[in-house]
Amino acid sequence: MSLSSSMWTSVSGLMAHGNKMNIVGNNIANVSTLAYKGQRADFSDYLYTDGGSVSGTTQIGQGVSTYAVLGDFSQGSFESTNSGSDLAIDGNGYFKVRNPNSEQMYYTRAGDFYFNANRAMQNPEGMIMQGWEVDNTSSSVVFNSGSTSIGNTTATSSTYKGSGSPKDIVLDSWNLPPKQTQSVSFTMQLSLDAGMDKTTSATNPMSALFMQWDGTSTTPLADSAYATQSSLNVYDEGGTKHNLTVYYDKVDASSSSYTIQNLPSGYSMYEYMVTIPPSEDNRTYGGTVTYDAQGNPILTGGTSFKGTSKAGVLMTGQLIFNASGQLVNQTAYTYGAQDTPAADTPCNLNPSALASWQPTKISSNGLPVFNANFTGTPLSNSVSETAANGGTPYSIAEKSIIELNLGLKDTASVPWNNPGTATSLASLTVAAGNIDYATRAATMATTVRGTSASVAAAGNSSVRTSNADGYPAGVLNNFSIDTNGVIYGKYDNNQTMALYQISMYDFDNLQGLYREGNNLYSETKESGVARQGVAGDNGFGSTKAYNIEQSNVDMSREFVQMIATQRGFQANSKSITTVDSMLETVIGMKR
Repeated sequence: MSLSSSMWTSVSGLMAHGNKMNIVGNNIANVSTLAYKGQRADFSDYLYTDGGSVSGTTQIGQGVSTYAVLGDFSQGSFESTNSGSDLAIDGNGYFKVRNPNSEQMYYTRAGDFYFNANRAMQNPEGMIMQGWEVDNTSSSVVFNSGSTSIGNTTATSSTYKGSGSPKDIVLDSWNLPPKQTQSVSFTMQLSLDAGMDKTTSATNPMSALFMQWDGTSTTPLADSAYATQSSLNVYDEGGTKHNLTVYYDKVDASSSSYTIQNLPSGYSMYEYMVTIPPSEDNRTYGGTVTYDAQGNPILTGGTSFKGTSKAGVLMTGQLIFNASGQLVNQTAYTYGAQDTPAADTPCNLNPSALASWQPTKISSNGLPVFNANFTGTPLSNSVSETAANGGTPYSIAEKSIIELNLGLKDTASVPWNNPGTATSLASLTVAAGNIDYATRAATMATTVRGTSASVAAAGNSSVRTSNADGYPAGVLNNFSIDTNGVIYGKYDNNQTMALYQISMYDFDNLQGLYREGNNLYSETKESGVARQGVAGDNGFGSTKAYNIEQSNVDMSREFVQMIATQRGFQANSKSITTVDSMLETVIGMKR
């Protein structure tokens, strides 16, 4: 028997309990530390000596050791704050931050972030948050005959779900450039009451509004010439605001000068016309067609629409409503709109002539489009390639293309006209007599009516909704962060744009993370490679703005651990004094 070894066994107990007390004390010290994860000490028996037997019945223990310090990575409670850049993670995941001095990457759940003087999102230690920049632009809308550049469009959420390497989150988009209007929509309730056919034409009954419009007059269309109208603001590429007006007028199925035959019982027809002030119509016709580097046609030179009787008219067409007042069919005609397949076809270049207005093209969204040019500035960087045949010019699209949504979408690759074939407005010109609806207005099988389509009903006409995209230039004056970690900029032009999405990370073995201090962790071989994702997806928690995560230390548990550790330390010290007393007895035996 070795009493001295018993003393050293107790010393190991003192050391182990001393280590545990350090851990308990550290937990208590960090009870108010942001997102601190508590620790615990796990003991193991240290060493054994055997008493000469190969069995375990004679083994004698030689002490204890602290073999592991494990973290408690459970989520702490949340504390609300007054800062929109404070973030908590509700669920699994860590933020990734970069040390700008060493380029080292770290991970943290402490969400006390703010935007510094350089507009970078950082924590108090200067570590910069990582994420993906949102692409809010797209350069084209696809038509059935190709694609035409129309400028910027708002990105969908799929554009900013992160992939690839993230970058520093820096709000460079302090100034929001203007966006020209690319889509307008109206939801109308058009009156079926008698007397709504305000203007008529014996030869062009479905185009009476078009025939009445005079772009050379101070008042292009008299108030008495239409049943109702709706206006909204649109914007050109420079952010300048313009007024766009759609006029509506009922087409009577039977009048003194014509009759629409074969129109189903109870069906009704309205004509409509999309216009801008004639003085702002800077479209041209005639001239030379060239192509830019992307193959888009460019019209140079030519004659201005201003001064013609149809200056300001962008689109005209008809709406067909069934007996229930639902919109079931639509026509759409624009100046010179040709859906030419392989070869170009000359067209009438007189905008005042009805035959110059052809079935319009449809966008990739299934909506009819019209052309507008408010600034008079043609596209630049075109290469010289004349597209003319024997000196005959061709009509092409102008610079700005805008979709019109009245409630119907067409998924077919054909122009917007009633029978589904390229029928111009000239074919709707009739002498006094009959117009056969059955041959000119068969409902397109691929037409889809939207949930907010225009309707026809008894009573007064009214505008239910009217919307247009596009906006003037703006300056960032606020921001917000949603539960998916998307940072939105709020601008003084009432626009909200997605700017960044915060990247999220998790690990297969959280116990393998290395604690760097300052609420930071680093990746190790034991933790495994960080898994990348976004908040609210694939097991990652959601982000909560105006919140920070508190320490997950349980004070009552730590006090119990403190008492148990103190008693363990006392017991081991008592073992040492007991062994000392035993040794004193042995020494006293020689007396």
